[in-house]
Amino acid sequence: METKFESFWFLALASKCSNFSSQNTLLIFFFTFIIWISIAVFYWAHPGGPAWGKYRYNYKAQKPIKKITTTIPGPRGFAVIGSLNLMANLAHRNLAAVAERLGAKRLMAYSMGETRVIVTCNPDVAKEILNSSVFADRPVKESAYGLMFNRAIGFAPYGVYWRTLRRISAVHLFSPKQISAAEKQRYGIASQMVDAIYNKSLRNDEGVCVVRDIFKRASLHNMMGSVFGREYDLGSAQNEESEELGGLVDEGYELLGKLNWSDHLSWVSSFDFQRIRVRCFELVPKVNRFVTRIIDEHRANNKSNRSTYDFVDVLLSLNGQDKLSDSDMIAVLWVSNNISLIVFIVFFLNYI
Repeated sequence: METKFESFWFLALASKCSNFSSQNTLLIFFFTFIIWISIAVFYWAHPGGPAWGKYRYNYKAQKPIKKITTTIPGPRGFAVIGSLNLMANLAHRNLAAVAERLGAKRLMAYSMGETRVIVTCNPDVAKEILNSSVFADRPVKESAYGLMFNRAIGFAPYGVYWRTLRRISAVHLFSPKQISAAEKQRYGIASQMVDAIYNKSLRNDEGVCVVRDIFKRASLHNMMGSVFGREYDLGSAQNEESEELGGLVDEGYELLGKLNWSDHLSWVSSFDFQRIRVRCFELVPKVNRFVTRIIDEHRANNKSNRSTYDFVDVLLSLNGQDKLSDSDMIAVLWVSNNISLIVFIVFFLNYI
């Protein structure tokens, strides 16, 4: 009679074949490696690379009746890693060149390791993608999750919480009324930028001025004003608080923008070769301390004594189903600072 132990064939095989020689062990590893390589090449042969080949094969296995006739053109890249090499240096130019070569400007598919990716240069297709509920969710990068972006509107999964954040942002951050109310602040910062560029050019014998640092400080001051209610003069010395926030934002942008192999190759996710995970763990406590300090200051101050309200005041005033926990509030404020950079850039272009 078969025992319960021997009903698991691999355990029974291991118990009956305990005397493996080193040669047999090497053969097993060799054949396993050959099988793995064969599967990888089989997936890689599909247009778009290994991730799309694996998806198409699994989709056919699940739905064998429905025949798939449409194939999105795209580069195969390399086996296993796909087209991760296209993300080096100027990725948008690399992708545009490949799309031009393959004639796939309307829609192109490629693989980033195990991640399926589509890209388009056609505005009508982009509009259709952005308005489709199929793309409401997106894979959360390890760095985005580590930096609390998964609790903000950009990466939060579609659902009640995401709709709440969208409603709060639409009403209190990006509404025409709020944007118009901050026009005076943006105009003042833009004027300070012009003065700073002029004064810096006068101090240079050749009249040359590198505007990168000035523009960076102006963006930080705009963030501090619209989100945290802080006001600083661009012509004065660097403020310690804005300098601290600038360091946090720079570190966060670098971690979010860096290509993380762990996001696309599951077999390296247990390792941290690029030290992205460690740097996220080191950055988050600093962000928590910075934002918590400002929230506590707003709670301690009497809002009735102030004529203007910032985004921190708005979040603290929410009640009912819109009320956020302290951890969610920190995440929303942290991401709102990064979004405010983009908003400032867009509106500053209207003044030049």
